[in-house]
Amino acid sequence: MGETMHSTINCQKIVVLGSPNVGKTSIIQRYVHNQFKDSYAATLGFNIYTRYVLIADKQVGLSIWDVGGQEAFKKFAFRYLIEADAAIFVADVTKPETLDELAVWNEKLDEILNRKIPKIVLFNKIDMKYDMNIISERLAKSKVRIEFNGIVFASAKTGQNIIDIFSMLAKMLTNWNETFGVPKKQMINFNGAFEERTLPIVFFTNENCTWCKPVFDCITLLSAEFPLDIKVVDVDINKDIASEYGIQSLPTTFIGNKTVVGDSDEKIFRSIITDEYFRLFSEKIR
Repeated sequence: MGETMHSTINCQKIVVLGSPNVGKTSIIQRYVHNQFKDSYAATLGFNIYTRYVLIADKQVGLSIWDVGGQEAFKKFAFRYLIEADAAIFVADVTKPETLDELAVWNEKLDEILNRKIPKIVLFNKIDMKYDMNIISERLAKSKVRIEFNGIVFASAKTGQNIIDIFSMLAKMLTNWNETFGVPKKQMINFNGAFEERTLPIVFFTNENCTWCKPVFDCITLLSAEFPLDIKVVDVDINKDIASEYGIQSLPTTFIGNKTVVGDSDEKIFRSIITDEYFRLFSEKIR
């Protein structure tokens, strides 16, 4: 019976892209099987995994494609990405140069698709020592930054924030408008934003979240430079709202149509807020 039910569900194709040894396979294995292996084995070609999730009372099938990152495979790989519905670009926080390499993957994907799809950057290996200043500087300079719909800091080894990235994409895909490349229903309330030119931000937290205060401090500092409409939601008190937004980990911040999950700093938020403010209000500012 289960197989018959699943056969009637429209699976969404998610491609996972990035350089070798950034942890693409480990991320998928953690999500699909809740497993992690310390040993590294390069993906030769690609592997396909399927998982079914419930989003807003709708069952969504996720067909997850683990694409090998070897240079020799890139030209061969892209022919299989033409039907992609969403993409996860994986970088290694301990190797900031892997963020720069995502521009090549993104450019090739855009050439093949010729349409907009949800894209999320996943910074993997946050269980290891890394320099957030270097990451944020590279992200601020990245030309593809404005094309991403979300940023997640995660660890395949510990499982931290891994579920979030797939839940986020599944939720985006249920509302995605391919014509405009934006959700049909905005994630947050934009009422009055265009008249006041205030950028709406929703920040999810609770009293036990160790990262929440420093991340929130970064946002409040920027409110002196940008007109921001900040709404703080305690997930323990407002469980219905947290469920509606599909919150899995803290802190989670919605900035316009973009999402940031986990650790971050002022430079990253400044870049995203600047992008979203310009996107929403540039024509009106002129």
